[in-house]
Amino acid sequence: MLTRKIASIPEFQRTRGALRLFAMVVRHLWQDPHTWIPLIHTHHIPVGLDSKVTDELTSRLQRSLMRNPIQADIYNSTGREAYAQVHDQQWVAAGKPPFSTWIARTIFLHSLTQGISSGIRRAELNLSLLTPQVEIGFVDQVLDRLTAVAWYLDSDPITSVARFKEEPSINKIITEEKEQIGRTLAKDELRSRRDSIFATRIFTLVSAPTSPADVDDSPDSIALCMVDFDDVMVTSSQETAPPLVEQIFNSTGESGKFRTFRNRLLFLVANKSELERAIDLAREFRAIKNILASPNRLDDISESQQQQLKKKDGEVDLQVRIALTNAYRHLFYPASDPVKAPKGLMHYTLPAQDSSTVQGKNNQQDSVLKALRDCGKVRSENADQAKPFAPAYILQKVWPAGIQQWSTKGLKEEFSKNLSLNLPIEAEIPKLRTSIRRGLEEKQWDMKVGEKLYIKTDDASFNPPEPLEFSERWLLYRRGILEPPQPKAVELNVQVLPSSEAAKTVQVRWRARGARTISLYQNDVQVQVEREFRPSDEYETRIEQTTQFRLVADYGNGESETRETQALIAAPGNPYPPGGMIPTPNGADQPGLFDVKPIELNFEGIPESVFIKLSDRCGDDRVQGIESLELSVSQVMDYRKLGTTIPLLARYNPTIDQTVTIQTAGQFVRLEYQGDARGFQSFFSTLNTLLNQPNTQADLNLKLVLEFNPPVSPTGSEISMIKTAMSRNPVERLSLRTRVKH
Repeated sequence: MLTRKIASIPEFQRTRGALRLFAMVVRHLWQDPHTWIPLIHTHHIPVGLDSKVTDELTSRLQRSLMRNPIQADIYNSTGREAYAQVHDQQWVAAGKPPFSTWIARTIFLHSLTQGISSGIRRAELNLSLLTPQVEIGFVDQVLDRLTAVAWYLDSDPITSVARFKEEPSINKIITEEKEQIGRTLAKDELRSRRDSIFATRIFTLVSAPTSPADVDDSPDSIALCMVDFDDVMVTSSQETAPPLVEQIFNSTGESGKFRTFRNRLLFLVANKSELERAIDLAREFRAIKNILASPNRLDDISESQQQQLKKKDGEVDLQVRIALTNAYRHLFYPASDPVKAPKGLMHYTLPAQDSSTVQGKNNQQDSVLKALRDCGKVRSENADQAKPFAPAYILQKVWPAGIQQWSTKGLKEEFSKNLSLNLPIEAEIPKLRTSIRRGLEEKQWDMKVGEKLYIKTDDASFNPPEPLEFSERWLLYRRGILEPPQPKAVELNVQVLPSSEAAKTVQVRWRARGARTISLYQNDVQVQVEREFRPSDEYETRIEQTTQFRLVADYGNGESETRETQALIAAPGNPYPPGGMIPTPNGADQPGLFDVKPIELNFEGIPESVFIKLSDRCGDDRVQGIESLELSVSQVMDYRKLGTTIPLLARYNPTIDQTVTIQTAGQFVRLEYQGDARGFQSFFSTLNTLLNQPNTQADLNLKLVLEFNPPVSPTGSEISMIKTAMSRNPVERLSLRTRVKH
């Protein structure tokens, strides 16, 4: 190298210069008796380490600018250590020679010439570093790592030539800009990425909660609490839940109130050491973005460096994402394990992520879901393992002991309360409905909805309710508590009394046990009397010709029974039927009604179900427009909720129709109101105050009438906005009556 490459430099003296440099190297090596050197290589020349040798190879050769690569990348005795020194710490700790320094020195000596001869090829570099008892395979690994961080080292992947340059590489430009990026800006970048990477999809994201009040106590969804790294961090996988996490997990933030729905809370906490790497990469990413965003900065670098900068932008972007996901690896989830989770929170460390698992994914909640499945907190997607819960499992594991009845809503909410149960992810809700139906069909429990009973018996067909709702009105009972309803027997008889007159007296008698109201029709005209007919009663009138009587017994909840019969008036010369008693005929022979599409539609249920039924019916009947909507409730809690929804419907000028009867200690209030929403609001708060008093009994009905002129489309924005307003604070039971135009 001295006789050919460096000798080509005009300022280098072939003989005296070579001897002088050789003497310096030998003297330096002789002063270190602890290092055994079988052969003096180019990497033994103490570049940077010996000031005289450094001067000989820089100043004396008129290459003073080459001092910058030495101090930045090879050896620096003052201030920041050079990159080769930093990398050699790992090699020396492993009992290996300082490979990074060896390679850097060799490349430097071959970079002192200028032009096409500057630098050294990879094959020549391997040959220059051959040393007895040293595996040469380290060269590629060390050179790639050093090139990635060095400020002045350039390695051409096409020609495989490595050289040190006088001008800085893209790494130095980025590092200088990186020094201008503070930790605060880097942390803000990480927070923004964190909330994007773990955005709401499977779980509801709760970003950086600082108190229990930041996390609601409701069973609506599973909350993924991303604890901010400035508030809490952990250092190992053996740590228990931090105090802030335990505080949020156990309380709601209200004075003295414990959290009810704890089995829906997940916590992700950052690792302290991994976070530092993420912050460093975030600073580098922001530095690259600042350079790319500055036209003046781009004009100062070459075209190739601009391409390198753009490539590095994508690489560092992915590295930041990987580092951030690896920082938030500590998952705390609810578990009932007195040994491993005595306070109700199990600590699980998520597997480390790499480019193959992070690249191309916009949301990392999948990795959290997979971890919960691996831990058994969420059931597997496997069809055999994800079947609906068996009714026996519901009775033994979910249904609280000593409770004879509870609502379907309570059953669903139990999965958000009980730490020993699986997390109630959205995919489990349809399966839970199936489990409830199976329990009814397999006689594991019975159901009561309002006054209607669903009890499976051997001597009658059984149809479970559809669709099944999770509501306080839908009650499940342990088997044997409810008695099967008696068959609805309706008896109807008529008797024409003998008479010589043209108008005959006829007596109509009936028995309809359990009926709420009785309606009697004579030739399809309803009979009007001063009093209401009783379930068992009779009616007497006079007729001149054969007359048809029809009885309608209403049992409530949409259940009714109809019976028909005739009172026969015989033609002259023909006798009356024996005894004059005409039994009720079979209604199956009666003619059906004309198939006419109704202009009024009625629905009842939760708001979401009611509007879905309305949409389906309008589609089936091909309804062209909706002329009016009547929304009504009759429960105290629903009255309050619907009252708070009225301002959201103000644009449609609703008409209010309400009747309220309230009886409390020493007070009795009865109010009827018909008018606009403004007048209703004037006394709504007063009624609410009365309803909140203890031992209050109330009978009320609140109806909102919305008129549309011209009619609105069933799929138009008006119906959609009304549906959205009703879902803001949904009532438990809504009655909807609509007038439509075909």
